[in-house]
Amino acid sequence: MKNILACILFSLVFGFSNAQNINGLISKAEENLEKNHWEQALNEFNNIIEKYVDDLTYHQRANIYNDLGYLNLQLLDPFEAERNLNLSILYHEEAGIPNQMDYADALLNMGILYMDQVEYDLSKRYIQQSLEILAQIPDAKTEYWIARSKLAYLYEEAGSYTLALSIYNNCYDQLVASGNDLSPDFAEICMHKGRILILTGDPVEGEKFINLSTTIYQSLGSEYAVQQAESLEHLAIFYERMGRFGEAEQTLLKVLALKRSIPDEADILIIETLNDLGIMYHQIGNYEKAGEMFAEVVRESEENMGTNHPFYATAKNNLGTLALANGNVSVARDMFVDALETYKVKFGSTHPYYANTLNNLARVERRLGNNKMAERYYMEVLTIDEKIYGKDHPDYATTLINVAVLFSATGREQEAEQYYREAVDIRERVLGVNHPAYASALEYMGMHSLAVDDKPNAEKCFRKSIEIQIGQIGTLFPIMSEQERSSFYQNIRSNVDRYNFIAFDLLTEKPDLVKTIFDFQTKTKSVLFSTSNKVRETVLESPDQELKELYRGWQSDKRILASYYQMGVQELDQQNINLGYEEAQVERQENELLRKLDSFEGALHKVDHDWKSVQEYVGKGEAVVEIVRIKEYKSLTKSENKLFGFTDQTKYLAIIFRDNQEEPSYAILGNEFRTDDQHFAKYKNAMMFDVEKNETYKEFWAPINERVKDASSVRISPDGIYHKINANIWMMPNGKYVIDKYYVTYLTSTKDLFKKESENFNKKSYLFGNPAYNPSSEDDKLNLSSLQGSESEISQIGSILNDEWNVKTYVKSDANELRVRSAYNPTILHLATHGFFGDSYNFIATKSPINDPLFKSGIYLAGASVTFSRFIDGIPTISENDGILTAYEIMNLDLSQTRLVVLSACDAGISDMENGEGIYGLKRAFMVAGTGNIITSLQKVDNSATSELMTLFYKKFDESNKADESLKYAQIKLKEKYNDPRVWGAFILTGKG
Repeated sequence: MKNILACILFSLVFGFSNAQNINGLISKAEENLEKNHWEQALNEFNNIIEKYVDDLTYHQRANIYNDLGYLNLQLLDPFEAERNLNLSILYHEEAGIPNQMDYADALLNMGILYMDQVEYDLSKRYIQQSLEILAQIPDAKTEYWIARSKLAYLYEEAGSYTLALSIYNNCYDQLVASGNDLSPDFAEICMHKGRILILTGDPVEGEKFINLSTTIYQSLGSEYAVQQAESLEHLAIFYERMGRFGEAEQTLLKVLALKRSIPDEADILIIETLNDLGIMYHQIGNYEKAGEMFAEVVRESEENMGTNHPFYATAKNNLGTLALANGNVSVARDMFVDALETYKVKFGSTHPYYANTLNNLARVERRLGNNKMAERYYMEVLTIDEKIYGKDHPDYATTLINVAVLFSATGREQEAEQYYREAVDIRERVLGVNHPAYASALEYMGMHSLAVDDKPNAEKCFRKSIEIQIGQIGTLFPIMSEQERSSFYQNIRSNVDRYNFIAFDLLTEKPDLVKTIFDFQTKTKSVLFSTSNKVRETVLESPDQELKELYRGWQSDKRILASYYQMGVQELDQQNINLGYEEAQVERQENELLRKLDSFEGALHKVDHDWKSVQEYVGKGEAVVEIVRIKEYKSLTKSENKLFGFTDQTKYLAIIFRDNQEEPSYAILGNEFRTDDQHFAKYKNAMMFDVEKNETYKEFWAPINERVKDASSVRISPDGIYHKINANIWMMPNGKYVIDKYYVTYLTSTKDLFKKESENFNKKSYLFGNPAYNPSSEDDKLNLSSLQGSESEISQIGSILNDEWNVKTYVKSDANELRVRSAYNPTILHLATHGFFGDSYNFIATKSPINDPLFKSGIYLAGASVTFSRFIDGIPTISENDGILTAYEIMNLDLSQTRLVVLSACDAGISDMENGEGIYGLKRAFMVAGTGNIITSLQKVDNSATSELMTLFYKKFDESNKADESLKYAQIKLKEKYNDPRVWGAFILTGKG
């Protein structure tokens, strides 16, 4: 009896000890799971099942299998996840479900698995089962709303964004109400809300929620470092989508460093970030870096997860995309086939990853001319999309467009049109009429209409598309850096140019289209320039001193960046300057500044003027003329497959507003489509050599004159060659000049009419003349002629202004760059010196490491020739005072209270002609810096005549304080002495006067 009792006692002790050991193993595995040490936790849970399964209760088995399923999900092993989660649910049910909360969690994980597998019906069933259980548990309200957020995620993945956002909003409100607004689950909801807002066209609000998510994870400490990294990664992808690539790169690199700093971090998460970096580099055209990232993903996948892992396939797919972009079609095909096979094994042939790669393979077959094979692949993708998402989904619409493009290319226009129309309808219905993807679908439809010669429908589609893009300016510009705004502008400007050509062709039958042409022109022309002005105005009007300090710091750093741009690549390397880093720093400052400008978005909308507001503005005896350059857009091939593009041929359209009419009229300028060089050569020959003078006048100005001949003043907003034409010097058939009839001044845009003028009038003037370009009298390689006459010119101006004005005069070595930079907000800034221009050779643009038109024009100051000689000899120069003030540097000056800038120099107003925006000339740079008016010359000017003109001008300006009236007076007086209009009419005024 004694032995039996001892045996029983030993058995009980052993059983108790074994249970303690198992619980300890479970706790250790759960601890590794919580720390995101997924592979380690997976091995430990599998070891427990393998060794101790018979010693586990059903409830323990159910929870371990649930944990295994969760880990399989994180490690992208869906088949094992499904097996383990099914076992978990089975054991919960076998155990009589003693813990409803754990059972609900297993059901929820199964729902998430099927969501990842795009089995949305099954996913919804399991999530709703989980919700039904949680709804019955009194103390599980928080868990209920967290589970409900997974249902929102399901709708998000299925493309039902409105429904998803509605559920997320409810979950958000409930967690706030229950005091869980600093929890990781709340952070995840914020992240998803942000994603949907971005996708549905509200990026400003979307960024706020993603930032909130990141902030919450940061506050939760290192335990949530992985979640913080993932939230930051979403933020980086947002930056990438917005074109903010500098911020995207810096954020992804930060994420990579953060993930690598986490002890025992799962390799899969690091690989994910490497892949995202590769995608970002690919988008900005840095194919070398993209290739490096994708190749590293392949290596990491092979070493740590094997060639059957989805990330291996993803990297192969991305390498294929890279190869295709580089023209390596056969390499691309091999990569896509390899990726396709892995996806098929891992997910089956109805998964989005599989469909995406199949779509890429179709692109390869199209490139190779295998159109039947391409069609077969596209149709398979369409079938998969329909099965996964249904027909009312943006991805299904994208595939429809791909098929339509293929049909268009193979002459199947009727079928193509059906697919285009269906895609347009889906995107309109699902995404709304203001979404950029809807605009893109309209563009495709418009191109199809153009190909089948249905110009009225093409006009309608392109018009709607551009209206959406213009609407985005107010939304996107407040969160974009200057570089990003420039990139966005170039895209919309190209679309406007295409629309202008089509509408121009339809004007005879639809004359009202001239109003749309004007609205698009004025809403996009100078938008970069007006945005920069609006930033400055908003800052200066703000009482926030911190904001002003931030703005001044940003401006200062931009000036430093400008000096780096003027260094050569070797010099940057020698001084260990990382240009990319410095650019990213300035970009971050700018984005911080824009985020603080709460009123900036509203201010952008306020300046959204149209033809009606301009018509109302025109005063008695006034005319306003908008010149629009019409770029020819036509089929570039005679084959049955029409390929469209811009030629180098142009015509011009004048849109004219008068005080005595209710709507604008228009005139066509130019008898035929020619290149701008040919147009301008005709004008130049007429002015310089009297060749076809009357015919040129009739072609380029008479149609305008007919509509403004009874006006006393004409304001013209030029485009193209009209930037280089002074209308005042046209001789009319009666032998009189335009200036004898009315005076023409210039605007950067009709938006200038509504620009507020500085109320400050401090009568402070800075006068610069006759700079010592080569003070050492050494060999002058730049060959700049001395401007002795300008020294007497500014001396005379100084004497005119001296009585009431605070006049500062700088000549010779004092007429240097530092002096100009320190000229803080003078009323008058007069610069009598040589300039350099984009259409002539200049070494600053040559040596700069970036290709920016703002370095193609500028002015020369003291020491410029020395700088050039040093450049030739390979000797570095301090760019802050190198005697070369570029347009980039000029636009970063503070001239916000400056009434007038005068560039009394050769050809100072001539620059590269960029349709519409044209920020690249010197005058535009000074206007960006803040000046209200600028006088520039359009041709080489006689020094003595210039001095006479300036003397006359300043005498009148000192009396009247009106730049337009003063310049007109000076030119008419000078005309009495000089017959040649090239002498008295060399200068033009840009601004309101």
